[in-house]
Amino acid sequence: MDGFVKNKELGLPWHAFLLGGVFLLYSLAAGFDYIMSVSQGETYYKASGMTESQINYFLTVPIWAVIGWSLSVWGGLLGSVGLLLRYGLAGNLFLVSLVGTLIYILYVLVLSEGREAMGQLWFMPIVMALFTAVMCLYCLRFKQLGVLG
Repeated sequence: MDGFVKNKELGLPWHAFLLGGVFLLYSLAAGFDYIMSVSQGETYYKASGMTESQINYFLTVPIWAVIGWSLSVWGGLLGSVGLLLRYGLAGNLFLVSLVGTLIYILYVLVLSEGREAMGQLWFMPIVMALFTAVMCLYCLRFKQLGVLG
């Protein structure tokens, strides 16, 4: 018997609910931010307390980086739901999220002045990329064990 999951027949272990739940909560907040950013733009950014230079930066992000951000947000949300519902595609959805996050990181932290625009939270995309990569591996292991359909 594998020590990772004590009894596959009982479903997900407590740590899967914890990790999936934490990622789901983060993803719900990220989804809210995404919807508000896309639908309200400058109004939402001002209400969030952004400076004019930050607002100008985020209003001019190129479409390919926005696509990366979209994949990151929605892949993570669907991946966390997939894990909690024991879907076999959960790991693939987290992989989509990881790829999207890396695309976004490429633009924000490498090809532009995003680090300055993000202020003290500039490192968060890196933290989320690492956490998402762990979730990919976590789901892959569960799939190998037959816990995820």
